[in-house]
Amino acid sequence: MEVAGRYAIYLIIVVFFLMPFIWMFFGSVRRESEIHGYMFPFSWNTIVPVEWTLQNFLDIYGISEAGEKGGLKFHRGLMNSGIIAVAVVCLSLLFNTMAAYFFARLPFPRKNYLLAFVIATFLLPFEVTVVPLYLVISDLQLRNTYWAMIVPFYASPFIVFMLSQFLGSIPKELDEAATVDGANYWQILWSVIVPNALPAIATAALIEFQFIWNLFYWPLIATSSLDLQVIQVMIASQTTDRTIYWGRTFAGLVSAVLPVLLLFLFGQRFYFRGAVLSGMK
Repeated sequence: MEVAGRYAIYLIIVVFFLMPFIWMFFGSVRRESEIHGYMFPFSWNTIVPVEWTLQNFLDIYGISEAGEKGGLKFHRGLMNSGIIAVAVVCLSLLFNTMAAYFFARLPFPRKNYLLAFVIATFLLPFEVTVVPLYLVISDLQLRNTYWAMIVPFYASPFIVFMLSQFLGSIPKELDEAATVDGANYWQILWSVIVPNALPAIATAALIEFQFIWNLFYWPLIATSSLDLQVIQVMIASQTTDRTIYWGRTFAGLVSAVLPVLLLFLFGQRFYFRGAVLSGMK
């Protein structure tokens, strides 16, 4: 009985935390009128649809007549978010791995103070840097381009700190052996260190991808072009001063969650291993 009671408590906790996702999914496959009609009083049909439909997905992807008239192109938003996230992740892993290697492996006087300064920049709220960042982007004529949403984010103090903790745990004897064989710092990094740091690098990639994928505030400011809108901005566009299209919003949220969820499911073994090892030092 004690074991059964414990599992019952676990089940209640799981359902409690999954409830927003369950409501989101069921809300995406029911009609707008049904969402409002069964909201109160609370009943089984508040969550579970009476009539299942894919109309909301047809609308947001511009397949239905209503979606075509509304100019909805959520598939374009998914593509834009994917392009930006993949570009940032690739650049982030390239430059931040080199920075982490410098802090973790190379002898340099007072490098800990420099690392502390890098970490301190991470503590600044993004809102503090929005205006100067916007002015820089405008002066460089990068507004309404992908670069406006890529350049500000590929240098990540958090990723540098996380990777430096992991790289510092790799035995220094590997560097010494490679040096004896005639390898330079560049060759040691890419031929010795990186292959041994793949779990941490995969973890950094997942964290960075999720962060960029969920961006809303900066893409909203950096571009006014409908063709460059990311999925989060498109989802928010279904909330107006007059009404909220809940069905389309739920369908957009499901579309936005699935790529990140699938990526995490496929990469979770690297994520957990990298997260644990990064904090061992």
